[in-house]
Amino acid sequence: MCGFIALFQDKPIYDVDVARAASIRMAHRGPDACGEWREKDIWLFHRRLSIIDLKTGYQPMESHDRRYVVAFNGEIYNFLELRRLLEREGAVFRTESDTEILLEGYRHWGVDVVYHLNGMFAFVIWDRMEKVVFGARDRVGIKPLSWTCRDGALIVTSTLESLGALNGFTQIDPVAVRDLMTFDYIPSPRTIFHDVYKLEPGRRFQWRVGMGKPSIDCYWKPPSAHLSARSPDEFELEALLEQAVKRQMVSDVPIGAFLSGGIDSSLIVALMARQSQKPVRSFSIAFRDAAADESSIAGLVARQFGTDHTVLPAEDLGSEMLLTVLGQLDEPFADPALVPTYALSKMTAGYVKVALSGDGGDEVFGGYPKYLWREGRHSRFPGHRAFERMLCALSWRPRGMAHLYWRMLPPRDLFRWSWVRYGDFPVFRKDLRQILSFDCYQAAEVSDYFEPWERVAKRYGPHIDTDVLMRADLETYLSENCLVKTDRASMLASLEVRVPYLDETVIDRIVPLHADQKIVGGQLKSLLIPIARRILPRQVWDRPKHGFDVPLDRFLAQQWRVALETALDWGEAHLSCLDYRYLRRLHRLNLSQGGIGRELWNPFVFLAWSMARSVHL
Repeated sequence: MCGFIALFQDKPIYDVDVARAASIRMAHRGPDACGEWREKDIWLFHRRLSIIDLKTGYQPMESHDRRYVVAFNGEIYNFLELRRLLEREGAVFRTESDTEILLEGYRHWGVDVVYHLNGMFAFVIWDRMEKVVFGARDRVGIKPLSWTCRDGALIVTSTLESLGALNGFTQIDPVAVRDLMTFDYIPSPRTIFHDVYKLEPGRRFQWRVGMGKPSIDCYWKPPSAHLSARSPDEFELEALLEQAVKRQMVSDVPIGAFLSGGIDSSLIVALMARQSQKPVRSFSIAFRDAAADESSIAGLVARQFGTDHTVLPAEDLGSEMLLTVLGQLDEPFADPALVPTYALSKMTAGYVKVALSGDGGDEVFGGYPKYLWREGRHSRFPGHRAFERMLCALSWRPRGMAHLYWRMLPPRDLFRWSWVRYGDFPVFRKDLRQILSFDCYQAAEVSDYFEPWERVAKRYGPHIDTDVLMRADLETYLSENCLVKTDRASMLASLEVRVPYLDETVIDRIVPLHADQKIVGGQLKSLLIPIARRILPRQVWDRPKHGFDVPLDRFLAQQWRVALETALDWGEAHLSCLDYRYLRRLHRLNLSQGGIGRELWNPFVFLAWSMARSVHL
């Protein structure tokens, strides 16, 4: 796991010292080694977290004939198979690294090299002969990649923090602020900065000096349901998962696992225990709030499979650490589970350099209760349009109206209501008009608040059903939220996290199945449940699903209160895009009555990040 930044210039826009400083901004992604490659005004800088081929896998890496240069972040799990295949075709290798597979694979297959890769990856290759840049990101977006063009130059970077060392990257996009308040994240390809873009998952690009923006195409997206596809039985699926876990346990450094006590992580630990000759290292976090805590169940799993288990108390997360973590993010990100995930990653990194995680199990196998949503299941109250006009005419948003308003919504609007944090709804604690200042509201295109999600969902069908929800989640909630959370939190701690449920072999077998084959008779994860019942403690699978929840209202009123008030004070003095009277009202209500969490958390995250970066609209 690593980080890189590459600058492709035909004239010197940035000097080498500035570019080198940009690479230092992502040192946490690769503390073991730093490397650079330079030719005139073409520069590649790399930070390495050494996992495989510790002696010869340094980057940026040249091909044996020096024609190609690569900077790469991730792991290629089938690199040994590809190496043997390419050697039969005459390829020459000088290292034992999976990085070199990209160089020789690109020489042999060109841009179609991406079809041969099983792994998590983001990379950029410079062809010195043809003066062409080629880059790609893995199918579901496990590893990040962003790009921007500036004065004829192309800048490609793992994450956005490196841009802080370059001039001209401080202007915030108000539509991105809207998206953050709406979804908790900023959907691709937009970023928090004007004219800077994420490369979407499953995309590749090419660029020549002088061509303007890169040419981007989609090489993979979640397929529509194959109605003739056969579901695997529990033993076929168990073998498939065991092979994915075995493949992803390959490492030249110590490896462990996150263990939450849920089905997904518990199965990973069980399958790891089969492959390991010594106790698996497992790591959990414990909350004082019993409703959020699963550490006792994680302990049951640890004892059953004989793991060497370590638990971190969540109450150790204070205001100072919170502001530090949020300020170090490359862009604001508002899933509060990021904070305990970072703390867990930091603890884990004290023992191992690689951890396996259960990320992706819910999205691939159908584990969220929201997938049981059905249109028209609630009884509507009449008078929606008249009531909405009345609310919109008011100069304030009276409390208590939401309980009546949502019961009047037609199915399409009710779905939007249930899916977002804030939106274009004229009620207290749900209205973007309240949280944004007037000028920011005008620029944020609030009426299109749901467009980023609907644009993806429409690829899979004109109507919302469980199958469409699950496929859209692979491209939105999974890639933009869950995987971003895990990547940013773990990389801040210099820990590599791998996700076996998103192994290509698992995706290729399970994703083509219709949702009705994964959720049967209202049973979520119906494919995984038989395996869980057979090999896991009953307490893991015979209970309602828990998320990695943080008791936000209590934390914001207690141990994180200082951080919140510091951010609000700074925002009022420096950033005019939010309505601080509304935010302070929410804060007072939470202090006196509790119950206000995410509505206050999202703007706080944005302010804490902005305070650390000194950005502006």
